[in-house]
Amino acid sequence: MIRFFQPSILGALLLAVFAGLLMPLYFEKPRFSVKQIQTQPQPQQQEDSARSVYDYKLANPDSNKFSEDWFELVSNDTVLEFLPSGFQKFRFGTSGLLEVPNLFVPIVPRGLDTLPVGDKKAIFIRFMLPLILNANQEIWEQRKILEVAKNTADYQTIINIAKMYKINTDALNSDALVRLANERVLPVPTSLALAQAAIESGWGTSRFSIQGNALFGQWSWSPGSGLKPLEASNSQAVVRSFPDLQGSVTAYMKNLNTHLAYQEFRELRNSYVSDGKWPDGLDLASAMHPYAEIADHYVDSIKNIIMQNNLGRFDYSELVN
Repeated sequence: MIRFFQPSILGALLLAVFAGLLMPLYFEKPRFSVKQIQTQPQPQQQEDSARSVYDYKLANPDSNKFSEDWFELVSNDTVLEFLPSGFQKFRFGTSGLLEVPNLFVPIVPRGLDTLPVGDKKAIFIRFMLPLILNANQEIWEQRKILEVAKNTADYQTIINIAKMYKINTDALNSDALVRLANERVLPVPTSLALAQAAIESGWGTSRFSIQGNALFGQWSWSPGSGLKPLEASNSQAVVRSFPDLQGSVTAYMKNLNTHLAYQEFRELRNSYVSDGKWPDGLDLASAMHPYAEIADHYVDSIKNIIMQNNLGRFDYSELVN
């Protein structure tokens, strides 16, 4: 009988044990010995359909709207008499958009009523465009913050924006708040804002625009917040004043995006976006009848101002440095 501790057998056993110790160095460890790293799925960044529709409009300008008239024909000397350098000739970029200088004036230039009508309009449009585009740009930025908050489940930010746009946050979940906010956090067509500012301020010559930076004739019922009109149906009513022109434009857009009277305006705007179209001033003018007591006549005035002065071209504008 062969003894168990025979040298040759003992050597073979030691060799097998040694080889077994080395094997983990050359072969993949079994799955149960590997520390599993659990990765959380990242939230999908959804594309903002409204922004996509707007960008498509800007990328495909309607060349029929670009024609030379009073806006281009005003002399540089006249512009420089009323506005700082940089407001002279506005250029069209390679994309076809009107390039508007990122310049701002705090008050309406004095003496516009002394100018020929065409020159007065040209000066007015020049200082209004940066104000309108800047206010709309701020709205786009707020909308982007809302989108990020939705994608990251940042409920507090959603609530903050909803409150900013006067949405009742009680008993509403985040999805409902986002849906309502998406209907309100949207820009106002440039041509519509220009037309209403022209009507309400008399192209920058009214007492309210000169003394109170009030471009849109917004009413207030706090006696110390504005200028009292010569004739008003309510003795407490005043036309709200602002520290500068930008404040007036921003408040006008906030008014359209929050007040119950302009729910039809917001619904009409959203119906265009849902259909994959970006509305211009003429498209939305029909919903502006609550803005003035003359209602439908006011709507007609807006449309006439837009068409007669070719304001639709300014819907294709961008701020440039």
